Amino acid sequence: MPVHPASTAANPLVVAQGIGKTFSVPDGGPPITALRDVSMTLSRGEVLVIIGPSGSGKSTLLRTINALESIDAGTLLVDGTDVASPSANINALRARAGMVFQHFNLFQHRTVMDNIVLPQCAVLRRTRQAATERAQTLLEQIHIAELAHRYPSQLSGGQQQRTAIARALAMDPVLMLFDEATSALDPETVGGILELMKQLARSGMSMAVVTHEMGFAREVADRVIFMDEGQIVEEGTPGQLFDSPRHPRTQAFLEQILW
Repeated sequence: MPVHPASTAANPLVVAQGIGKTFSVPDGGPPITALRDVSMTLSRGEVLVIIGPSGSGKSTLLRTINALESIDAGTLLVDGTDVASPSANINALRARAGMVFQHFNLFQHRTVMDNIVLPQCAVLRRTRQAATERAQTLLEQIHIAELAHRYPSQLSGGQQQRTAIARALAMDPVLMLFDEATSALDPETVGGILELMKQLARSGMSMAVVTHEMGFAREVADRVIFMDEGQIVEEGTPGQLFDSPRHPRTQAFLEQILW
């Protein structure tokens, strides 16, 4: 299991205390509770992997960190910013906490290069030249420089996801959030994206990853969180959680996933 030098609980990048989130139901039914009294931290340089069944609140937790979902209760600090504060600069927060989604979320009418350049110009106020140079460097690093002037519809799923990762990295984030980044890819493509994520982890990037790839979690994570019904049920190192889970719900989940 990797232990990154910068990883320390005394230097938290994300601090969540008792956060809750509910969603209203359009037909007037009872609200859906997505997060229940969730408290967690993510240290600088740490790779945190979040696992659990569908609907357990994993993606919602990531989206609150990126301020894509508001919280209804508790406090949430990301790199010192109170995410729930009316004065929070949400665009700056999202630049510092880059997010990669399951379905890429690229601008379909823009080229690969523009998808990476335009957010830098809009949010970071970089010049077009500086943003282009940064994009070119990243495209070369992730081995798709030859695709710079293609449109997303001309790319494979793996190439689109690499573009999305480059777009997030171009903002010079202090934290990368991956929300099931490989689940929409064909099996032959998954390995390349996971390897790219491993390279980021080895570089010391702080990461929170929602995934069903248990091999990746075991190899890369510093810490694994298991969620169910909107709560953190159990957490520990990969060895602790996968080899000796304590909670019956964790045991039942892993029995289905691993065997």
